[in-house]
Amino acid sequence: MGAPLTQSPHIFVIERDFEWGQDQAAIVGLVSRYFSDYNGNGFYPHPQEEVLQRELLALPALQHLRRHLRHADARGLAITNLGLAGQPEAERNAVLYAIALSLGFPTSTDQRTQRVAWDIRARPGSATENRFVTFSERVGNADMHTDSSFYPMPEEQFLLYVVNAARCGGGESLLIDVDDIHAELQRTEAGRATFALLSEANVPFRVPSVYAANEEQVEIELAPVFERLADTLAMRWRHDSILKGLAARPALDTPPLRAALALLNEVIEQHAPRFCQHLPDDTLLWADNRRTLHGRATYTDPARHLIRIRIADTPNAERIGPSGVAMD
Repeated sequence: MGAPLTQSPHIFVIERDFEWGQDQAAIVGLVSRYFSDYNGNGFYPHPQEEVLQRELLALPALQHLRRHLRHADARGLAITNLGLAGQPEAERNAVLYAIALSLGFPTSTDQRTQRVAWDIRARPGSATENRFVTFSERVGNADMHTDSSFYPMPEEQFLLYVVNAARCGGGESLLIDVDDIHAELQRTEAGRATFALLSEANVPFRVPSVYAANEEQVEIELAPVFERLADTLAMRWRHDSILKGLAARPALDTPPLRAALALLNEVIEQHAPRFCQHLPDDTLLWADNRRTLHGRATYTDPARHLIRIRIADTPNAERIGPSGVAMD
C-alpha cells in the first residue's frame, strides 16, 4: 500500500505498481459487448451490471486495483501514472467505468443524462448564469462536501481521474477525514452541541439545477448531517446546498440550526486538518464518500479536466435513486 501521508493516517498516494498487459484491451472488448450505446462516452448503469462485474473481476489488473482501493485502512488513495493518458475518450472511459464496477456499482450522476462518467471542467458562461451552478461546472474553488448529499442514498465511494491538471498552480485536491471534524467539534461545548443537533435534526439539502429532473423545479432532500454507521461516523455535507434548502424551506430556518451550521462550516473550512495535494495528469483518486469530505483549492485554468464516477455498494436495481427526492 505504501506509507500514509503526514496530513492523515488514512490518506495514501502511491504510484501504479502493476502492468496492464493485455487487460486494457480485454476491458474495452468486454465492455463493448455489453454497451451498444456509450451514452456520449459517459456510459450508464447497465441492467446486467452484476454479471459484467463478475467477468471484469477475472482480469488480474482489476483484481490488483480492487485490493488497493478497498484496503481497510484507506479512506482516500491516489494512484499516479495510472496508464490511461493519451487514450481515445471512449476507451479511457470504458476502463474507468470498469475500475468503478470492480469496486461496486457506478451510478448515474443526474436524472436527465443518466451518465456515469461526469466531466468536471468549466462550462463557458457558467459564472454569470442565474441558476444553482454546481462545483463541477465552473473554475474557482470547491468548498468541502460529500457527493450526492442532496439525494436519498449518497454513494459510498467515488473516483476522480485527472485528464488535465490545472496549469495555473492551483486546483489542489483536498480531503478531510470525518473523524478529524468530530474531534475538532468535541473540543468546545458549542462544538459538542453542534454535533448533537446536526445528528438529530433533518436539514434541507437543495439539488443543484444540473442534477434536478427539471431546472424549473426545486428539489429538496431532508436528512441529518451526521450519522452512525455501525462503529464508524459518516456525514453528508454541502453548505451551499443547505443554505439554498433553508431558503426554500424557511420554516426550518431556526437560529439554533443556523448557528450550528455556521460553526460546523468554520471547523471544516478553517480548522480541521486536511490532505492537500496537486495531483498530476493520469492520476486516479479514490475516496470514501461517507467518511471523508472532499473539495479543491481555487484555480483559474479553464482547461483543467477531471472525470468523476460515483460508486454505490448496492446494485442500482435496489437503490432509491435521484427520483426519490421530494419535489415542489
